[in-house]
Amino acid sequence: MNARRNGKTSVIENDKPGGPGAAVPVARTSTSREGGGGGHVARASVYRVEIATKFGMVDAPGAALMDQLPLLGIHGVREIRVSSLYEIRGPISANQIGQLSRELLSDPITQEFRTDSSTPSPAFLVGPHWRVEVWLKPTVTDPVGESVCKAIRDLGLPSPERVRTGTAYRLLGRLPKNQMDRLLGGLLSNPVIHTTNVTQL
Repeated sequence: MNARRNGKTSVIENDKPGGPGAAVPVARTSTSREGGGGGHVARASVYRVEIATKFGMVDAPGAALMDQLPLLGIHGVREIRVSSLYEIRGPISANQIGQLSRELLSDPITQEFRTDSSTPSPAFLVGPHWRVEVWLKPTVTDPVGESVCKAIRDLGLPSPERVRTGTAYRLLGRLPKNQMDRLLGGLLSNPVIHTTNVTQL
C-alpha cells in the first residue's frame, strides 16, 4: 500500500496478514457459481474493523508507550494513539458487522469504531502521521480471534470462517525513518510472531 505526503511516498513493509495489505478497514466479497443459470452466490466477505479511544479521552496504551520512548532515544513524537484491528471473514453482511462492532468489539462510552475509512474522525488522527499495523502471522495461534468467533456465534450471527486480530499505532510528530525502525523492532513488534505494515501518511 502506498500513502503520499507532500508528493512523496514512504512505505516500510514486512509480511502482511492474510487479506488486503491496506492500512485502513476494507471489505470484499468472494463469489461462486451455482446451477446452470450463471448466477453468483455470495460465499464469504472479508471486513476490517478498527476500534479506537474516543477523541478527548486518555488513550492509556498510547500514553504508556510515550513513557518508554526516551529509553530508545526517541524524543520527537508528540502523541501515540493505539487501536485494535479485527479482520473478519465469513458469510456476514455489512449491517451485521456494524452490529457486532457496537455490541461486541467496542465500548460505546469510551470507544468508537470504523469499518469505512472514508468517514474522517479525530479518534483516528486525521492528518500527517505514521501508521503502524502489527498482526499475528497466519501460522501463529490467535486466541483473541478464536474468542471473538465464539462470541459472534453467541450473538446469533453467522459463524465466521476466521477472525484475525492486530493492533494499529498512530504516531504524531517528527520521527525519522531510522527512529521508526528502532521503535518498530524495539517496542511495537516481534518479528518471530508478527507481520508489520508501516506507512507515513
